[in-house]
Amino acid sequence: MGGDNIQIIKNPSLIFSIILIFISLLLSGCIESSDDNNGMNFIFTLLDGGEKQLSDYYGKVIVLDLMGVSCQPCFYQMFELEKILTNYSSDDVTIISIDVWIVSGEDAELVNEYIDYLNDEFNLALSWTFGLDDTNGTILYQYAQEGIPAIYILDENGNIYYSHVGYTDYPTLSAKIRELLG
Repeated sequence: MGGDNIQIIKNPSLIFSIILIFISLLLSGCIESSDDNNGMNFIFTLLDGGEKQLSDYYGKVIVLDLMGVSCQPCFYQMFELEKILTNYSSDDVTIISIDVWIVSGEDAELVNEYIDYLNDEFNLALSWTFGLDDTNGTILYQYAQEGIPAIYILDENGNIYYSHVGYTDYPTLSAKIRELLG
């Protein structure tokens, strides 16, 4: 019976899983939660180096796109987000795309090149807010652990109204936004 316990300890996948759970619990403490409305909130870095909190955008419907510039489905997601930008007033809806693959070496320069490429090659005006996760992957591990793109639509108080992992088409996004705007 004692030998069985030793086998469990020697199992690398079990040890790895335990370590991941421990790290996830530690990192979850880095995500801030708004005290007054249970809204989703965290700090991210803008491409110019400044910092913002998600709560800075409360008061509007927020379409939060957790992405990576090296992610093919994320590339196609930009076309759908641009339709949101075109068809909804910035007084009602704001879009925020955060590159969460900073842990894989993506950086502000790469994101800016990506935005320029999409503008030059496809005439996409990606004029919404772009940001970066921290080097620990805090946002990645809290909100995009299952994959990217990860889309969240938040109400005016930052509460999650809709979420989806993977490419999300414009009709789906638009329907959820219309529901929130009433």
